[in-house]
Amino acid sequence: MNRYGRWTAFREAGFWIAAIPMLLPVYLVLTTVLRGPEARGESALRPPGDPTLGNVERAWTEAGGGTVSFSQALVNSVLTTAAVVAILVVVAAPAGYALARRGSKLSGAVFGMFAFALIMPIQLGIIPLYGFMVDAGLTGTRAGLILVYVGLQMPLAVFLYTGFIRGLPTAYEEAARVDGARPLRVFAGVVFPLVRPVTGVVATLTGLFVWNDFFVALVFVGDTDKVTLPVAVYSFVGRFAAEWPLIFAAALIAAGPVVVLFGFAQRTIMKGFTSTLHG
Repeated sequence: MNRYGRWTAFREAGFWIAAIPMLLPVYLVLTTVLRGPEARGESALRPPGDPTLGNVERAWTEAGGGTVSFSQALVNSVLTTAAVVAILVVVAAPAGYALARRGSKLSGAVFGMFAFALIMPIQLGIIPLYGFMVDAGLTGTRAGLILVYVGLQMPLAVFLYTGFIRGLPTAYEEAARVDGARPLRVFAGVVFPLVRPVTGVVATLTGLFVWNDFFVALVFVGDTDKVTLPVAVYSFVGRFAAEWPLIFAAALIAAGPVVVLFGFAQRTIMKGFTSTLHG
């Protein structure tokens, strides 16, 4: 066993010092949230003398500006995120498999289009996309928002699945074909279980994007009862002032489910990232 010596203590102290710039914003958020109205003029670095959860209670009841409750915004975020992740996995996984196993020029060109779409900002196409959604009657609906998110994240998901599957050996697939398995059976029974690491990566990256996104949700479901958490938090930003204690409290509540989920699934998530990077 390695003994805890001076060098170990020195490295540990270095890690704590390096963590200060990352922990300081968290400390500022917590002190602002726990500070009562009578102590708002105090320095943000000073711990609150009489901590209170009043800001958290107000954020929960007043977020949404009367359009939607915070609990409804939370449900909207959960449903939207879960639907986007599920659709991406169901569609992007077989698409990545087809692009990875077909060596034709067409498949290479399609993969190049997906790769090029990764660097294209959504702002370039937001106006024609919004016009199309209006014509289709999908603005202000959860289905329309999910469709937009799926389109935005599909290039990344297909890119990750294709790259990972290209690194998998084809021996198991060939054995299944020899036994008479059809292509769909080969994918579902042989390939898909092998791509669980990249599936975790796709679910994590796309899930975080959808959960934290503000711009797309504001454009397509703003001022409706389908708004997600970031838009509900924005309701505390007024024309002439912003209620920062309530904004930080609402943001803290919104981050809670993600932190809890990562706490339970961090080993699986980190294993998926490691396998994808080395795959």
